[in-house]
Formats: sequence, structure tokens, C-alpha cells
Amino acid sequence: MKATYFADTDTLVLQFTQKLVEDYVDVGVGDLIELDANGELVKITIEHAEGRNILPGIEFEKLRGGTVELEQIDGRWVEYELVKVDT
Repeated sequence: MKATYFADTDTLVLQFTQKLVEDYVDVGVGDLIELDANGELVKITIEHAEGRNILPGIEFEKLRGGTVELEQIDGRWVEYELVKVDT
């Protein structure tokens, strides 16, 4: 998953795949669920993200290890890797 924030339009885009968007569902004031030709989720577009207090509250948690692509730390988006440690 890739999260991109466009500050000039206060738009947050959560992209799950690189497939082409063929259709969308309007789920609110400018919010879109975007789908591929098979109706599978491609991305979610959230308008007015910071204005609606969505942006500051984003947290990523992935259990059982792996790579977490982005997290906002001190106002900056950073990439990090999360690995499960068994004790």
C-alpha cells in the first residue's frame, strides 16, 4: 500500500494496487473508492483529510513482520520496516 498526501488540495490517496481504475463509487463529499475492471479495490481518495482530522490519526500496524511502507512521524512521512521478534 502507498499513501500519498497532496497538501495543496488536502487530499489523501491510499493506493493498494497498480491496476487501472475503471470505475468508482462516490462515498461522501469528494471521497472515492476506485475499482479495477473486475470490481476489485485499487485505491481510496479522501478529500479534506487534514481538515476532517483523518490525516493526523493515521497509524500503520502490521503483525507477523514484513515491511510497512509509510508512517507519519513529527509531521513527515517516513518508511520503515517492522519485524516480529519472538522472545
